[in-house]
Amino acid sequence: MFKKVMSLALASTLVLSAGAFAASAAEAEDAVAANDESAVAADDSSAVAAGDESQVGAGTKIYFDVKSAGWKNFSKIYCHVWRADGTGKWPSWQTKKEVCKKESDDLYSYDITKTGNAEEIQNAGSKNLYCVIFSADTQLQIYNTIMNGNCIGDTLYVTGNKIENPKDSSKTDTEAAWKNHPECGPQKVITSTSKVVGTALADGTTDVTLLADYLLDYVSDDGTADTSKTDKTQDLINQLKISPLAVMSNVNFKLEGFVKEETMTQDVANKKKATIEGILGNCTDPTKGGEKVNKDEINNAEAKNDAADTSGSSNGGSSNSGSSSNGSSSNGSSSGSNSVQSGQETTIFFVFAGVMVAAAGVFFLVRRREN
Repeated sequence: MFKKVMSLALASTLVLSAGAFAASAAEAEDAVAANDESAVAADDSSAVAAGDESQVGAGTKIYFDVKSAGWKNFSKIYCHVWRADGTGKWPSWQTKKEVCKKESDDLYSYDITKTGNAEEIQNAGSKNLYCVIFSADTQLQIYNTIMNGNCIGDTLYVTGNKIENPKDSSKTDTEAAWKNHPECGPQKVITSTSKVVGTALADGTTDVTLLADYLLDYVSDDGTADTSKTDKTQDLINQLKISPLAVMSNVNFKLEGFVKEETMTQDVANKKKATIEGILGNCTDPTKGGEKVNKDEINNAEAKNDAADTSGSSNGGSSNSGSSSNGSSSNGSSSGSNSVQSGQETTIFFVFAGVMVAAAGVFFLVRRREN
């Protein structure tokens, strides 16, 4: 009789233990699911909040006074924003992401969150890293205008002046300016017809770098100069009031960079360098009263960057910051999930150990009773 009772007790213990084992496992799984759902919910809610409430329409708009432009018979106004150095990913010309909102008959707004780079622009502060163009669907547009982070909330208006399009001299664009940020006016460049237009330099550029880029553009890889352009070098030096030696130093700096980045061979760099040395070696220096330059100094010019690479450092900082933030968030979520799984495994181990101890105890009593 006792043997049967013990057998029944053993069976009951095993059943109860198995139930506890299953319940514990289910509880642990529920904890994991709850943790994952909470994480997802938190991520979704924060993303929605940041996208729909914190950013959109809250200090992320720039404005255009369309009345000052005198544009008529248009149906849409667009805003094109890009990095002045040509880096990064930005919306294409007059696509859906560039459509502006009508605030009134005279005023249109553009939310820079549509560019996908709002945080970068906001963090730029007073650095003149960006360009902006407002345009209509009637092929009318303003001239390239420099923008920095402080321009957010400001309004662009048309001054009435006309500027030659830098790439297509057959076209003229309307000059625009910011109402409260005069340092961010029309972008200063050298046009395809060798004219200096605009007043505001993008960060990372100077009058010296403008001419250095101009010469590099119009001397081919085999060292042949486009004389219709390069013959204007002295006129440009006089307009910009810069030293030919400083220009050669910057040309050398840029050529060394191209070779190092493997975007140009050393042979091509040498040919361009020799031709540009010849061009600048025949110029006079307005910074020294118009005296003839020393050709030996030109031929032995030290490679030197005339402008701090602010654009590159800013872009790198933004990228690194974003990478760090994403990595931290990902690691935190992963760590939380692992801690719950670890707890589940520990609970299962102790329940199983309890079952084995109980079974051993019952078995011991049965054997003892039989003996």
